[in-house]
Amino acid sequence: MQSPARRPGSVSGMATRQEAGGGGGHTDMKRSKLWVVVGLSWAVAIGCKGTDKLPALTTGLTGTETPPLLVGPDAAAKAPAPVELPAKEKAHVCFRTAQFFEKDGRIEDAIRMYEQARATDPALQRPAARRLAVLYDKIGDFTRSTTEYEALLKEYPKDADLLTDYGYSHYCRGDWAKAEDALRKAVQIDPQHKKAWINLGLAQAQMGQYDEGYRSFCKAVREPDAHCNIAFVLATQGKIAEAKDRYRLALSLDPNLRAAQIGLGYLENPPQVSEKPTHPRREKFDPVAAAAQVPTVAEIEARLKKTESGTFVVLPRSYGKIGESD
Repeated sequence: MQSPARRPGSVSGMATRQEAGGGGGHTDMKRSKLWVVVGLSWAVAIGCKGTDKLPALTTGLTGTETPPLLVGPDAAAKAPAPVELPAKEKAHVCFRTAQFFEKDGRIEDAIRMYEQARATDPALQRPAARRLAVLYDKIGDFTRSTTEYEALLKEYPKDADLLTDYGYSHYCRGDWAKAEDALRKAVQIDPQHKKAWINLGLAQAQMGQYDEGYRSFCKAVREPDAHCNIAFVLATQGKIAEAKDRYRLALSLDPNLRAAQIGLGYLENPPQVSEKPTHPRREKFDPVAAAAQVPTVAEIEARLKKTESGTFVVLPRSYGKIGESD
């Protein structure tokens, strides 16, 4: 990664402002002191070693002496060398930066920072590898994600969360059998793992095991919600009549179930298809692409958006949240 741009108020910036400001030197001197205080406070906040020497560094801030300004073409050469953080602190800064990038959707940047964090501090290997496995899945690099998952499972074979993510990774690839295998192991270790149960139900339904999938769903959600999940899978497989029946069954159990109302309405009144589609129609059923469009019960309100025409449009879902239910 490139080094971040110099913060306004750096040493060279302060010198330039004072030279150009004429009589405003006193005000600019106050600003320079403020930036030094802010910088030193930041160093203390992140736990940099050597902060016991801060009183010596702050001489002149409250005394009568004025810190010398670095002016002229040789200013850069005269500037003190930047303070290098200890390895552990640098690794933790990288890790927290990676978390910020991941939350912000900057996946490539997050991957680089997680990699740098674990390379700098081996103690961060496990948490960094956990996030890297998921992020490699997100960008479709399943070779690397498999490498991360297998290395982690070799060391932590009883980690239900890890097995759940590994199963979902195979689900995203359309490998339902491997997904089912990993997810069964997860629920055996933690029978209360709702996410694992719902992802297991999805994998089973994708293989046509609708009754088994329904029973798995019922371990995590109510019966009408379980029928909705089955209906979603049936709809993505092109089995519209069966999907409608499941929605109706869900509504017979809960007439006010919004997810079923919306889903059934969408199937009974699909959007008008343009006579001249802008994209070529896919002739062959793609199970991986279909599975990627299966929304969750908990996210149905956010994923289905009512249009002005009264029909509904399915919005893409985000990775890793499928099957979660509040």
